Amino acid sequence: MSETESSHRQKQTLTGLAKRLSRLPADKRRVALETSAALAGVSLRVSREFVEAVPKAAKILSADDLRSWGELGRRLAMGNAETGAKFFADGVAGLKQIPETARSAVFRICMRQLVLSSSIAVETFQSVPGIARSVGDSRLLESIFSLAGEIAQRSAKHSSEFLKHTPAVAVSLHRFGDETADVAASVFALASEFAGRTGGMTADLWASLPATLDRITAANAVRLMRASAAFLEFGGSVTLHFVSAGGSVLSRFDGLFDDWSSLARVIAGHGNAVLISFLRATPKFFGQFAAKKTRLETASIGRVLMLTAKIAETDAESALAAFKSSGKALGKVSIEQFEEWVEHGIKTREDGPAKARRSYFALETRESIDRLQKSRSGLPLEEIQTVLRIYVEALTGKEIEVAPLAAFGAESRIGDGKTIYLPAAIAEFDDDQMDFRLYKVLAAHGAGQIEFGTFERDTVGLKAAFSSLSELYPETDEQINQRAGKLPKDSDYRAVLNVFPEPRLARKIFGTMENARIDARLRATYRGLVKDLDLMQSHLRHNRPYIFDLPIHQVPFELLFQITLCGGATDDAKQFYGQIVSEIEDVV
Repeated sequence: MSETESSHRQKQTLTGLAKRLSRLPADKRRVALETSAALAGVSLRVSREFVEAVPKAAKILSADDLRSWGELGRRLAMGNAETGAKFFADGVAGLKQIPETARSAVFRICMRQLVLSSSIAVETFQSVPGIARSVGDSRLLESIFSLAGEIAQRSAKHSSEFLKHTPAVAVSLHRFGDETADVAASVFALASEFAGRTGGMTADLWASLPATLDRITAANAVRLMRASAAFLEFGGSVTLHFVSAGGSVLSRFDGLFDDWSSLARVIAGHGNAVLISFLRATPKFFGQFAAKKTRLETASIGRVLMLTAKIAETDAESALAAFKSSGKALGKVSIEQFEEWVEHGIKTREDGPAKARRSYFALETRESIDRLQKSRSGLPLEEIQTVLRIYVEALTGKEIEVAPLAAFGAESRIGDGKTIYLPAAIAEFDDDQMDFRLYKVLAAHGAGQIEFGTFERDTVGLKAAFSSLSELYPETDEQINQRAGKLPKDSDYRAVLNVFPEPRLARKIFGTMENARIDARLRATYRGLVKDLDLMQSHLRHNRPYIFDLPIHQVPFELLFQITLCGGATDDAKQFYGQIVSEIEDVV
């Protein structure tokens, strides 16, 4: 009989298999013998597969982990011998990528999942190498498996779902680059506390994190995780909604996050139901103000939050109604008028029925709508918006949108060439017809910017200006980026202004000069507009501040504005700054 045949026969006997274990270290040999004996009581085939796989497994696993591996396979075999045999035959090569300190957690997770389903336990065990590759960081991986182990103590099913979502979370964390460690620490701090309080719901938190983390900065991610942990006292469901809503706030108006979270805490004092409704309404609330057509300044949104908090001190449901209806209201009135409407509602309905109070702030009653209308002063844009749009389209020959501004700043405003922004209401005169003429002039200026080339791109003039300025200011960032001195493709006036050492100053001066140019072109092209343009000029001149009352750094801009758009400098300007006025007039 050949040596090969003898070895083959020996392999088929438990005695021969036992000899193979003699080469193992003493502690691992003892574990292997005890485990193989226990497996033999379930299935000789499973025991043989275990002993066959032990030598390779012992090179990777510690004695304790070897015992855990054997026990996991034994429990699988008790349910199905074929499953147990295959489990040992597949070996543990994939566990090489798992830090030794995290392997016990892997076995603990799988043991817990066996209570639910052997297939889920096997699936988790097999997915571990892939998870390790996606995470790529041993410390991060150790934290993940430790957290999954905590979840498994409460819910085997959710621990499996948690691990399935882990690769996507890992991708989001790695997006932060050098700041990954800080963000990961805050994420795991929240998730660990979350697991301790809610158990299985941590898987839901894990599933929502990528969408939230992918739209905010590292600093804001840490900020959000810490703030969310403070809301765990209100329960897991509230915290889940807070994370999602908070990410929406930070991605759009991060400067308002503290005000918003303070408002959420005030509302939380009235119960989780209204708090969750508030958190659900948050993305839409901030989204409507971030939208182009309903743009609102950050400070104005902060005032809305402050007013909502004031209502919430006594009635969270009414505060929620005001919060939801604010976008609709501010599309019609200014922030000051909205504030007057809210204050009136608080004062007059403080002692009234709760239902009537909520209907008022939700703009559901005729009285509430009428009150909002009364708080509106001057001529509202919404009443003439369609007429102005038709007027502008007739001037430009293009489809142009007319949208409200949160604040009126006509002196140097230049739009984007697609939308003309006008005040939500004008009350400069005591007559709607006069206010309409002012609207008409502002709309004509917006149309003139489009018609007379403010937004033209890649023109010969722009290229020449860019080249000349690049030579004049060779040390600017723009010149460094554009060493050839050529205008970048598809550029407008903004690319030229960025070449100046102080682009903001250049934009301010250009805005005034460009509006003056548009005014002159409108006068020359549309004779019928001259009376309305004179009205605008007279109105601006009449409302100029006394020049000596202005801070010295604002004087040059005021003088330029008076000379270019007000028909000349005022008498007091000439008296105090006569030489400067003369020099500006010579240049202009």
